[in-house]
Amino acid sequence: MKLLHITYYKLKTMLADKVFFAAMIIIPLFITIATGYALRHEKLNVVPIAVVDEDKSSMSETLLNRLHGKGGLQIKLTDSEKAYDMLDSQKVEAVFVIKQGFESSVDEGSTEGIIDLEKSPSSFATSYVQELVAGEVMRLSAEEMAVDKVVQEYNKAGKKIEAGLEPSVRQYYDSQWEPKPIMTLDYREIKGKVDTAVNRVSLPASTATSTGILLVFIMFFILFSSGWVIEEKINGTLKRLVAGPGALIYSFSGNIAALMCAGIIQIALITLVNNLAFGVNLFSNPLIYVLFTVYLLSVISISMFMSSVLKTPAQLQAGAPVFAFLTGFAGGCFWNFVDPSKQIKQLAAATPQGWTLKGINSLLVNPGNTSTALAAILVLLAVSAVLLPVSYLLLKRQVAN
Repeated sequence: MKLLHITYYKLKTMLADKVFFAAMIIIPLFITIATGYALRHEKLNVVPIAVVDEDKSSMSETLLNRLHGKGGLQIKLTDSEKAYDMLDSQKVEAVFVIKQGFESSVDEGSTEGIIDLEKSPSSFATSYVQELVAGEVMRLSAEEMAVDKVVQEYNKAGKKIEAGLEPSVRQYYDSQWEPKPIMTLDYREIKGKVDTAVNRVSLPASTATSTGILLVFIMFFILFSSGWVIEEKINGTLKRLVAGPGALIYSFSGNIAALMCAGIIQIALITLVNNLAFGVNLFSNPLIYVLFTVYLLSVISISMFMSSVLKTPAQLQAGAPVFAFLTGFAGGCFWNFVDPSKQIKQLAAATPQGWTLKGINSLLVNPGNTSTALAAILVLLAVSAVLLPVSYLLLKRQVAN
């Protein structure tokens, strides 16, 4: 009960400054909006498009199945009204409408005006998708031409057309495309004088910025909120606590519990607004809850260590933003992507934000691979296991003198 009373008192004191707490919620949301919009055109692992099938024929179904198998495309089959709503809300890059009469037009060798396209003015990927769709339509058209050509040649030669001729022609035609077409395109990136294959995966901009900014402001808020530890050292509160048996450890634990509760409230509010406003669901995997929790604990251990070392609240107020933003930048919170260079990885590994982002990104990109996330959890727990006891011992020695 003592611990609960202390935790409640500390939490109430911490949240008394409503303007500061609100700022720690509102500022990261504004930054998320700005950076998310600015980075909206970064390279994504998929290009979302909406497809409306008005023909509903076997050929349009074949086209859709082949587009589903294309790497880098996310096909959303829907009706016309929903498709244009998704385009207006920027949930898809473009809308393709397979018009009625698609199959009959392709059979007749006419491919003009059989698919309508509406695209977002800000989309850079639509031309690439348009090439893919046009290529598949031409493949279907060329298949029908191949069948017609073989039938014509049989008629010229006066040969009997067997029932299995057409399926045989189609099977041979498809063998020129599957499992690999005769001609392919190889997209590569040029960095300086070196060209490399494009195989990197990136997070959507809103998700990447939301995660990074949230981690920075968690640290910013926790560091500032731990200033009362220094004030209690200065005004003699901690010295008086030593007189009571176990009072110092109760106070220390209550501080940690209060900071933990405040951090959880901050995380919950920011993620709720992100989910409702931007459709960003950071907690799609249960391990991400664990990662945020151990990150929060590691930040609290850092804040307690700084409070036990620094002499005045002014030093903490001056050092907290510098430390939060420097480690945030080094850890990748402002340039969050999945596969950074070796030098950047080494820099990020020196910060709790870097380990947390590494674990979260690995779960967002590949939910089945938990090894990276578990490694990040162990590192963050190790930071807390070292700094919390050291902070307590430093405080105990200071109040004893």
